Amino acid sequence: MPSTVRENELHGSILAFAADGIYPEDQDVVASEFPVSSLPEELERISVVRSQVQKEISSISKNTAIDVDGWVSQARQLHADIERSRETAREIVAQHESTVPLRSVVKDAAAKVKLVQTELAFNKAVTGILEKVKDFSSRIDDGLKAVEEERIADAINYVDSAESFLGSAELSAYGGLSNILRESISHLRKSIEELLLLQWTSEVRIDKSERMLFINDKPGQSRLSELIDSFSQLNMLESVNNSLQRDLMDSIIQPVVVPYVPGESCEVLVDKDGVRLGSTLATSVPEVLKRLSAVFGYLHQKLPLSIAKPLSEAIVPIISTTLCDSWLTPFIPLLLDELENFEATLTCINDFCKTIEGFGWHGQEAIVSWVDQFPRLWLTRRRVDSLDQVRKILVHSKGVTKEVSRVEKQMVTNKDDVLLDSTATDDWDADWGNENEEEPTGATEEEDVSAWGLEDETEDAEQADEDADEDAWGWGDDTEETPAEKDEAATGKPAEEKPSTKQPSSAKEITLTETYTVTDIPDEVIALIERQISDSESLASPSSSTRRVVSSKTGLVALPPLILAMFKAIASSFYSLKLNAGNIYLYNDSMYLAEQVRKIVTEKQITRLSADVDGLERFGRLSYSKEMHTQRTIVTDLLDGSQGFVQCSEQPFLRECENAIDATVDRIRGVFTEWRPILSHSALLQAIGSLLSAVINKTIIDIEDLSDISEGESQQLVSFCNKLSKLEDMFMPDPQTDGVSTAAVYVRNWLKFQYLIGILESSLADIRYMWTEGELSLEFSPEEVIDLIQALFAESDHRRKTISEIRRARA
Repeated sequence: MPSTVRENELHGSILAFAADGIYPEDQDVVASEFPVSSLPEELERISVVRSQVQKEISSISKNTAIDVDGWVSQARQLHADIERSRETAREIVAQHESTVPLRSVVKDAAAKVKLVQTELAFNKAVTGILEKVKDFSSRIDDGLKAVEEERIADAINYVDSAESFLGSAELSAYGGLSNILRESISHLRKSIEELLLLQWTSEVRIDKSERMLFINDKPGQSRLSELIDSFSQLNMLESVNNSLQRDLMDSIIQPVVVPYVPGESCEVLVDKDGVRLGSTLATSVPEVLKRLSAVFGYLHQKLPLSIAKPLSEAIVPIISTTLCDSWLTPFIPLLLDELENFEATLTCINDFCKTIEGFGWHGQEAIVSWVDQFPRLWLTRRRVDSLDQVRKILVHSKGVTKEVSRVEKQMVTNKDDVLLDSTATDDWDADWGNENEEEPTGATEEEDVSAWGLEDETEDAEQADEDADEDAWGWGDDTEETPAEKDEAATGKPAEEKPSTKQPSSAKEITLTETYTVTDIPDEVIALIERQISDSESLASPSSSTRRVVSSKTGLVALPPLILAMFKAIASSFYSLKLNAGNIYLYNDSMYLAEQVRKIVTEKQITRLSADVDGLERFGRLSYSKEMHTQRTIVTDLLDGSQGFVQCSEQPFLRECENAIDATVDRIRGVFTEWRPILSHSALLQAIGSLLSAVINKTIIDIEDLSDISEGESQQLVSFCNKLSKLEDMFMPDPQTDGVSTAAVYVRNWLKFQYLIGILESSLADIRYMWTEGELSLEFSPEEVIDLIQALFAESDHRRKTISEIRRARA
């Protein structure tokens, strides 16, 4: 019966799981289904098992009941013991709390006992300190009483005793008390010091308002020695000395040696009543030394050595330095004739030093050194005065001008018709420079002035400024290269004829003269230079061999270079402020001054001045170069208003171009008018020629840069160029003489400019003729002419043919 067995196994497995928690191991049992019909049977089996378990529990409980009762009885006994222990603990705590007040009483009593003991010890210590303070106070009181009775020595002893007692009594540990006691000592010391100073002022009296000094040294009355000893004991001697020195210097010495007005000093009266200052009068150096000697003698006689020696060590060096600065050096005579009278002053100075040395004093070394260095000091003062004279010459100059002439003699032959022609002597330089016409036309550098040795301005403005800084004091003069000599046309000298194989013509000497304007400054500077040279020659003579300053003769010759350097250093500022066209006047004055100094160099054979003369000429040329650069910048800026002549036939460009041309022309004429009375004629023409060259060159470049020029624009350009061409009248000779314009000589590219005007108003045939038959090719390159033709004329066979001809001609 598999099904029945299976059912019994299933029931057994469930019962085992419910009763013992045993899980069945047979998987068949686990996987089988529990039939509902078997549920009552299974529940009955479980109930039977539960009943059996209850019976077993009941049986076990009955067997263990006796043991549980014993345990309960023991637990109750333990609880009773715990309660008794708690009660005992409460009693112990209560007893302990009852002893706390007693302990507080005991502690308080012990503290009171300790406090009483501390107070007893403190009172004992205070009693000891108060006894010491009482002893200390008695010393202070005795000291104050001694001060009242003017027993200074006793008072000082009490101060020393109080200070020693304060240190030995160990009172310094008590800060507040120690400070109070020290204040008492300070009060006593201050009282003594006041008494000492009061007695000192009665013995050494300096009245600042009356400017009087009195020192009491009468036997039996003077207490100076006692006071000085007291000052030493109180460490006051140094401060008293300083106060005496200060009052003596302020009230007595300074009014004598420090003049409020140069050359004036106070009178000094010395008698039995002391030293008294009188009124201020004009005084000589010997008189000042005499007054100081009187004051020093009084101090040496009246003051004890302990005061006089430190006093002299303090004031004598100061007085010596002040004498040198305020009296000796300023009164050094500048002129040689006055030096002889100053010898007596030097003797007085030596006597003054001996007087100080006789007193046993020191500090006069500055005066002794001054006497020993007198030749050098005299030369230094001459140098300072010379440089200051240059400044005064420039400051006080009224700008008075005069005309001077430059004369050159030349040997010429009969072939030099221009120079021998009597009708051309007034404008002797008009035709010079013809050789320059053969120079290459492509040169872009401009020549400013060469008639008086002016350099071509081939350097830019920045280089000129650097040279100005170096030339101001002659720096770089030795290293600067000498400019290359100009050709004869540039230097204003007629061209020399080439050697001829024929018999030379008879030579004749002619004199070439031009005038220009200088101020009154060069003559005064020359007079100053001549004075130095003249004095140097006087010192070199045998009659001056015994003079103290004879060793300075060489130093005097070194002053003219310094004078010229000073002139170069400061002249630019004064000329620009005082004079219109200051740089032009400075150029003329510099060249004139250089010429006059060169004459002195030649006459006196002072070769050391040659380099300075060359530097002065460079300085003058540089001033001229600066002015030319400025004016050239102005005219080119004015011409820039034309904006390159673009669309110059249309408004508003036409008006701008007209204004630019008119302003440029007016500026050049204004400069010509301003410089005409200043520069020589040839220098003026070359200066104006340089300005006009700058304008013409810019005009040519601007026109050549135009890529298209209409007929109207061409006509306007011709009009503008004609306005510039009218400036040629400035290069015309005087109406009284027959001559032609020298514009082509002085204005670079003048002929090129005239040809440009011709090109602008000519036809193609005319241009071709000027190129092939004329001299157009001498001024213009083929490329320039071709560019102008292409800008002026429209494309055509005729234009192409003309351009081809020009190119073939070049080939």
